[in-house]
Amino acid sequence: MVGWYAAGAADAPVDTADAAAAAGYSDATTRQTPFLEAVGVLDAEGRDHRLTDRGAALAAALDAGDEAAARERFYTLLAGWPPTAQVRDLLRGGAMTEDELLPRVADLTGADLDAGRERVGCRTLLDLFAWAGALDRTDDGRYLPGRVETRAVERERSALTVGIELSVDVDPDDVENLVRAVRSGLDDEEATLSAELDGVTVEGED
Repeated sequence: MVGWYAAGAADAPVDTADAAAAAGYSDATTRQTPFLEAVGVLDAEGRDHRLTDRGAALAAALDAGDEAAARERFYTLLAGWPPTAQVRDLLRGGAMTEDELLPRVADLTGADLDAGRERVGCRTLLDLFAWAGALDRTDDGRYLPGRVETRAVERERSALTVGIELSVDVDPDDVENLVRAVRSGLDDEEATLSAELDGVTVEGED
């Protein structure tokens, strides 16, 4: 999303190609766009896209290296995305290990865990949830719902209408690319999935 910010999408609609050029990767930028729309980072204007107010605030925090603000702003956006609420509701019944939770996430997103890249995508989505605080991950690797949402976030959730789900609009593998693409200049090939989010490393073991 920093590519959109660098291309000026906070001020005017920007073509995907311009955002991709600013980010330094074309295919990933194109594939991430539906996810960014779904969570409220981008608004479509014809074939172009503009950062929403919340999206621009998040991108600005990432660009400035303000990790605390970026987490808070990403949490607020994710709180209004239906799959986030569905995963959190599952965990209110009790903590789950990654192995227990992954099949449930796959069911919600339409992912095929027998496909290696889709499995990595689901694991990366959990990493993204944990980084933003939408889920908590204990020292022994169990997942719990994240911090209790404030009334303001609940109001934002009720006001935000997102009529799509991950399984329809974005391949789980693209979430992997999204985490990689939050900041430019990331390495594409690593033994473990790793993406630097303004100085914070999110990792998932293969």
